[in-house]
Amino acid sequence: MEETQRGEHLPGGSGGVWRIQGPDGVTRVHRPTGAWTPAVHELLAHLAAKGLDGIPEVYGTDDAGREVLSYLPGDTLDPEREQPSARALAAAVGWLRRFHDAVADFEPTSDVWRPGELRLARDRGEIICHNDPGLYNWVVVDGEFAGMIDWDRAGPGLPLDDLAFLVWSGVPLLREIPPAEAADRIKIAAETYGGVDGRELLDAVTRRMGLIATRWKAGLDRGDPGTIALRDAGIMARHEARVAAFEHRREELDALL
Repeated sequence: MEETQRGEHLPGGSGGVWRIQGPDGVTRVHRPTGAWTPAVHELLAHLAAKGLDGIPEVYGTDDAGREVLSYLPGDTLDPEREQPSARALAAAVGWLRRFHDAVADFEPTSDVWRPGELRLARDRGEIICHNDPGLYNWVVVDGEFAGMIDWDRAGPGLPLDDLAFLVWSGVPLLREIPPAEAADRIKIAAETYGGVDGRELLDAVTRRMGLIATRWKAGLDRGDPGTIALRDAGIMARHEARVAAFEHRREELDALL
């Protein structure tokens, strides 16, 4: 087969995706599906109807049963060695707030999500969150935030936890940077999102990072291939070490906020 027909495989923590140029000359993304896919497609359709920017468009499935999405051109960043500008961080947080506002009235018809069968708990303040807005899922063009990909782990959650995940990777808090710089970037995130202060956001980071381990364990118990891939790649072990290191830095960060 020619390259444009079989496409380019892009590796990722959950098995990767295929970027394929179709007969019409348009490049699209083909991704593995699961029981959660109908709920995710329903979510993306709702967000598109609301006019949310920076999200992929769903084109259905291909002959191999993979979902087909529009390709968002740009780059992703590696939080282990890269850091977005303060402007890009603020733009990503602003986008997250627009997403949360757009999804606030979304009522899913399915409770089947990748993290498990989860019913939306409105009484707890839950909405459908992205649940994985890490730097590696940002689309960045010329250093500017342009969108968010990889919606597989969407599902019920607290808006503040989604923000906590974003700053964990986007400040970043997952590795050590100068404390004053980290505190300034936490303040940018809190002020841009609105209705939250820096210390509250740090508390949410601790809670959300613990929830990741709980959900990963549930994924392993279910035999979820993507979660198994994360374990086998050593991502789980690295995450646990980073959370422990972050907790050692908490007191100094708290004092600066």
